[in-house]
Amino acid sequence: ALVKKNEIENAEGVYKEMNRRRVQLDLFSFNTMINGYCKVGKLSKAGDLVEDIKVWGVFPNVVTYNTLIDGYCKMGKAGKMYKADVLLKEMVSSNIVANEVTFNILIDGYCKDENVGAAMKLFEELKNRKDSRPNVITYNYILNGLCCQGKLDEALELQKDMEGNREGASKLLDKMKDKGVRPDLITYNILIGALCRKGESRKAVKLLNEMLEMGLSPSHLTYNTLIDGYCGGGNLAAALNTRTQMEREGKRANVVTYNVLIKGLCQKGKMEEANGLLNEMLEKGLVPNRITYDVIRDEMVERGFVPDIDGHLYGGV
Repeated sequence: ALVKKNEIENAEGVYKEMNRRRVQLDLFSFNTMINGYCKVGKLSKAGDLVEDIKVWGVFPNVVTYNTLIDGYCKMGKAGKMYKADVLLKEMVSSNIVANEVTFNILIDGYCKDENVGAAMKLFEELKNRKDSRPNVITYNYILNGLCCQGKLDEALELQKDMEGNREGASKLLDKMKDKGVRPDLITYNILIGALCRKGESRKAVKLLNEMLEMGLSPSHLTYNTLIDGYCGGGNLAAALNTRTQMEREGKRANVVTYNVLIKGLCQKGKMEEANGLLNEMLEKGLVPNRITYDVIRDEMVERGFVPDIDGHLYGGV
């Protein structure tokens, strides 16, 4: 209960008191305390506790190692994945079988560490296991890692014997479906975002339509990303049509939507239309954020256009 409330020091106090009184603790209790240390970045203490529990005749399990590996993967320090890999090897040497959670943690860690090659090796290993298989979370981590490195054209380097067979993003979706892994909203958002960043909004909208056909409901992020892609490509008509489609699907335009559209209109020199959208946003009761102020300053005021907004916002710019 204390760990769930992030009261780690209090939890540690209870643990030490129980230890002092020689109260027998079970593995669940130890794992909870290890999780608490990892949550606050006290990884050395978490690692020490893994060794301490053996003194009690209690042995770590896959949850213990997954928790500790996850803690290292989320560290913002160089060399974190080396330690995570050491823990994986220690886990295997202790005859503890890594599961899909273990692999997902490591794959995500390597992708965020910009080491997609290492992530791909683990992905291949997971694919070839009999006891665990990649799930939608695995695919999403791999996709995100590849897209963040600008490898959308490859989308996924599914390698056979590490010889490098390349497949596109759409083929990845087909492969996921063939393996019974249903792409989810996150999968599509990752791909739509990557396509839009490469200026391939037409391909992105095909994925949006595919989502709808699958019965998946696009989020504000989905629509806003697509609108931003259209604006970036100078296709304001498509951007505005997407806003209309978004609202038709029951998603009200939010401040992010307006920020993107206002900026897009300004960059095309359509200041009056941008000003109209700004007033529309205010009339709907949407609260401007820092990006709104930046857009007004950089795209309107610095271009010599003073927005007519009745003092609602301009005084704060």
